[in-house]
Amino acid sequence: MNLQLPQQTYQSRSKPFSSERLLNMLFEPSSVNKNMYMLVGAPGLKEYYDLGGDEQVRGMMYLRNFLVYATTNAIHVIYKVPGTDYVDEITSKELIRLGAAQPTLPVQMCCNGDTIMMVNPNDHKLYFVDLFGDEELNPSSWNIAAAVVPNPETKYLSVAYIAGVFAAVGQIGASSFVQYTEVLGREFVYSFQLDTALTNLSAVASNMRELWCFGANSIEVVSPTGETGNNFFAHVTGAYVNMGCVCKNSIATHETVFFFYATNGVIYAAENYTSLKPISTPALLEMIKSWGELDTQADKDSVLGQIYTHAGHTFYMLKFKKFGKTLLYDMTTGSWSERETGDGGEWEGEYITRRPNGEMIVSSATTDKLYIMDMDVHTDNGLPIRREFVFGTIKNEAKHRMFFYSLTLDVDVGLGPDDTVMLSWSDDGGYTWTGDRDRKSVV
Repeated sequence: MNLQLPQQTYQSRSKPFSSERLLNMLFEPSSVNKNMYMLVGAPGLKEYYDLGGDEQVRGMMYLRNFLVYATTNAIHVIYKVPGTDYVDEITSKELIRLGAAQPTLPVQMCCNGDTIMMVNPNDHKLYFVDLFGDEELNPSSWNIAAAVVPNPETKYLSVAYIAGVFAAVGQIGASSFVQYTEVLGREFVYSFQLDTALTNLSAVASNMRELWCFGANSIEVVSPTGETGNNFFAHVTGAYVNMGCVCKNSIATHETVFFFYATNGVIYAAENYTSLKPISTPALLEMIKSWGELDTQADKDSVLGQIYTHAGHTFYMLKFKKFGKTLLYDMTTGSWSERETGDGGEWEGEYITRRPNGEMIVSSATTDKLYIMDMDVHTDNGLPIRREFVFGTIKNEAKHRMFFYSLTLDVDVGLGPDDTVMLSWSDDGGYTWTGDRDRKSVV
């Protein structure tokens, strides 16, 4: 009989009901025949640049042809050496030393095309990064400066850019609010409070048409009015979502859709405030729950959500740093998979951004290196990638158990000399498994 390949990670407390799993594998249907599909190995990582110090990346973003990144010690830029090949001859420049306020959590960034604004999660201050000129010019004119804020006691939590203004979530004592600049300005001179989330506002995010303001138990939506000053934003009539988000760094936007890990433990995709679509399955949520609790706010802030497009698929990546777990939601196929490095280790990739030439740059979760994500690379910078797919419980049409005496895999050739295909099986619906049998010993 022909077995249906698993199409996503879908684990359950009832193993016989659902024991499917995709680890470092992607589900890809045929564009010609909907009944045909295959599993493709997830891309590997090859070294792109060694940052040259014991500083892990906490956030990064391209500004034109420059990669701006924040580490545990400083904010840097990578640029082309004048008169050299951009791919091979690059170097980095330290823009500012962060001193005692070393970011241990994700540094949020947003960009207006000419300037990057970022918030340091440790000192809760806002910084602007300006890179003047083009990649051939001397970088001596590049600089970074703290944003001008009306009250230096304000703690900033989150940043966004929309319609010519930078916006940020600010807190003074127990009061939280949204503060924003003038159009094309730098000074945070305007602010507004929300109707229902005066004390628990955590994040702002933009799809360039609306600004979504996330609280712990609600989301309120405002939009530009076309006016200036205090009247730049107005509440969208009826735009209120009775669901919140306390994991602010899980929020990611793709076109008009907001993705986030909600306060109730469900993963949502919201195209608008009237359509809050759960994309997580109950079984997937049980798996997340089995990892443990996000006890502190730092635990919640370490949940990292990102959007990237690679090899024709667009993904929402959700990384749970506390547990060393990474989930991928494939928007192209609507399926979930998992990423790991080695045998059960945390996935080596962390922050992801796209180079101007289309290559995906990925920071290391464990070292001070930057990688390129590549479908033709089959290790994570030399570390093995274990790929695993698990079928659901197989029964015949009468719902009876079946016996198999052989298994044939239809795969593309090209395995390396050290790669091994292994098989194990369960006779009790997925609760216990045999040991692995490699391709030489399975009969």
